[in-house]
Amino acid sequence: MSGHLKVTGIRPLEKLTYLKGFEIEYLNKKGKTKVWELISRQGLNRLEDEVFRGKVYSDGAMIFATNYERTHVVMLREFRVSAGHHVYMLPAGLSDGDEGIEATSVREFKEETGMAFEYVAKAPPRYASVGIVNERVEIAFGYYSGTPSTLFQSEDEEAEVVLVDRNMAMHILENEDVAIRSALLIEHFFNLNPFINVIKTEKGVCQSE
Repeated sequence: MSGHLKVTGIRPLEKLTYLKGFEIEYLNKKGKTKVWELISRQGLNRLEDEVFRGKVYSDGAMIFATNYERTHVVMLREFRVSAGHHVYMLPAGLSDGDEGIEATSVREFKEETGMAFEYVAKAPPRYASVGIVNERVEIAFGYYSGTPSTLFQSEDEEAEVVLVDRNMAMHILENEDVAIRSALLIEHFFNLNPFINVIKTEKGVCQSE
């Protein structure tokens, strides 16, 4: 009998098992020594490469997949342990070793949605949450095909595959918990931001589309 994911407790940790913690020492504008705390999936060499040598890494892919008619976007309603409940977000996952973004996006999309992903383009690696972690992801853009399925998800994943149209996107943005990067992408794709998406009328007055 299959069950559901559920948070059963929270406790502080003195030492991390899967993540690494770092202190970054720096001088503020008055020359005072300060310390910034950061967590990472990677080691010291990577962090030094980024901070001192400006090297750019990619940890994985976020996948923005539409149908060919561009009327629907694939999202997941996924149980996130860190939130304790389901959150709407785009499919995403970490790269395996030196795996490229195209291979990562195709593999992760299949695992999370059961569907095929036709890779078309990507955005450069960008920080996920630069204040606390040095993780960067690339957004892969393309088209989906096939029938949604959860059969390829692991026992640690609980995600409903949702094909989101414009009306559903409005509902999600207004009423559901949604990850911010995913929210911004579907907001932009469906022209749902009343401040950004404005047009000038013949009288020169701006109004929402």
